[in-house]
Amino acid sequence: MAAPILVVDDDLFFREFVTDLLSRRDYRVLAVEDGARALEEVALTRFDLIITDVVMPGLDGFALTARLRELDPEQEVLLVSHRPDVKGSEMALRAGAADCLTKPIEEADLFLAVERALQRVALRQERSQLRDENFEFARDHNLHRRCLEFLSYPDLEGLQERVIADLAAVCDAQSAALWVVDDRGDLTLRAYRGLLDRQFLVEKLRPEGPLAARLRDAAPWRVREERSPVLYVPLFAAGELMGLAQLSDPLSGEFQHEHVRQARVIGDFAAVGVKNGRRMLALQRLGLRDRDTAAYNLSYFTDYASKEIYKARRYGRTFSLLTFSIDNLPLVRARLGAAEAKKAVRGIIRALSRIIRDSDVIAKASDQEFYLLLPETDFFGALMFVRRATAAVRNEPDVQEVDAKLPLALVGGAGTFPKDGEDFDELVHRCRRRMDERRASLQRRLLLEGLPFWDEVELLLGSPTSPKLPVDERAEPSRRGKVADVLFDELQAEIARELMRDPGSRGLLYVGGPEIRADLPIAAGLESAPPELASRIYLLGRRVDLESHPALMPVFLEGDERVARHEFLFWLSEHASYALIQRRGKGATWGFHSSDTAVVDGLISKLQAEYDLQPY
Repeated sequence: MAAPILVVDDDLFFREFVTDLLSRRDYRVLAVEDGARALEEVALTRFDLIITDVVMPGLDGFALTARLRELDPEQEVLLVSHRPDVKGSEMALRAGAADCLTKPIEEADLFLAVERALQRVALRQERSQLRDENFEFARDHNLHRRCLEFLSYPDLEGLQERVIADLAAVCDAQSAALWVVDDRGDLTLRAYRGLLDRQFLVEKLRPEGPLAARLRDAAPWRVREERSPVLYVPLFAAGELMGLAQLSDPLSGEFQHEHVRQARVIGDFAAVGVKNGRRMLALQRLGLRDRDTAAYNLSYFTDYASKEIYKARRYGRTFSLLTFSIDNLPLVRARLGAAEAKKAVRGIIRALSRIIRDSDVIAKASDQEFYLLLPETDFFGALMFVRRATAAVRNEPDVQEVDAKLPLALVGGAGTFPKDGEDFDELVHRCRRRMDERRASLQRRLLLEGLPFWDEVELLLGSPTSPKLPVDERAEPSRRGKVADVLFDELQAEIARELMRDPGSRGLLYVGGPEIRADLPIAAGLESAPPELASRIYLLGRRVDLESHPALMPVFLEGDERVARHEFLFWLSEHASYALIQRRGKGATWGFHSSDTAVVDGLISKLQAEYDLQPY
């Protein structure tokens, strides 16, 4: 239905006359007596046409027309006057009147002027509707063009960046972040941009609790957070959750309904793109594997590593590179034959493949050397992986079969970005240096691998008449002999201070002795330890007066005389490794201490096995 017509005239007869004529033609008409009242009605209602007398008290027709055109430059105004010279006058044209009629008005002239004015209104409305439809079509066309590109994006990492860029663009958001489902079902942060502070972004989100309830709807939702409105966009493909996007800091101050609609469209296509990208990556990996071992080739691995370096630099992440070498593989091949050598290699790769995650990559660098890349893994995590890998290889049947004929010399080294280097070559160099350190370690030179914990302790401690420990400049130093009585306590106090300085650093500390007491330096030093302390600290010995401690886990070993005769401290962390074993005597304290990582790790592993302690 057309908008009504407003008639403005101080003459009651004329108002009623025009209202009656137009009403008979089914026009809706409203009549008022002056310009001020007309402006009040215009503020409340839109009129297609306003018919106004020129001469009125207060606001005359010219002034009213000018005011109306200020409010709406396309407002149709029809002037009416007793003066014949008004039609086409400069004042009428300047005011913006579309037409002028002279009183007394002929019906035919009135209807013709009204129909012309309303035709112009209809044409403008049609043109505006067409323009809006064209804008809407162009916007939707652009939106779907963006979405279609997601389906064929060649690179999964680039796709994740593109998704948040396009979501931010269509929603006028200045900040965006994207979490993608990993192989464990957690939402892991993969990309972010804009005004967000990285330290306030959660690395992993578990789709459970209130978040799971929201995700079940598979629809975007808006929340009002303290700093900014936030729009969350779940990414679902065929009912499977693929990711979650977060948009914030909208330019308009709020996210509108249209933003939510467009975000949902992009989210649906993006989810399919992510799913396709994962499938493409899996297909690429299938075609880039070594036929004998199923490990990736080196060219694929270096390309993957370069992308991981870019992500780590871009988002402040960390990852670890590991190298493993079968040092005596040429000897195995010479003595046992090529078939046995291949069996050993396949067994080692099979064992490693069983313990890696979907995001980890293993590659064959040469016949006897292998690389592993562990995303989102710090140096301590890499050390723990080397231990798990060694145990997994040792339990592999094919490896055991070959090892029984000729023991395999498998050695591993780890390097972490950016701690040990910021490019691939630097990390490989650091890994090989650590492999050399393990080759030169007392662990290998004294053949400690197969000894039980307390047998190794006695061998390392020795006695004043025992031969000196072998020395190799490539390995970290190890010493035995007389040690200061206060060394055991001083080391505990220093480690406690280090843990308090960096509570987020991961590590393992075992402190053992005859008694577990509340006055041990480690207990006193960590009395006020923060809840986020990442390292695990164990106290081993006979229970005395330590009932509970916020940072320590006591392991009560009642009646074990070996623990009662010794004191030991084993410390393995991202930044340090140290072992101290000592036996107090009447005259002096005899001890062994070392910063050899392989020795420290070996002692910890055997201690855990000896007393059935939980590995890290």
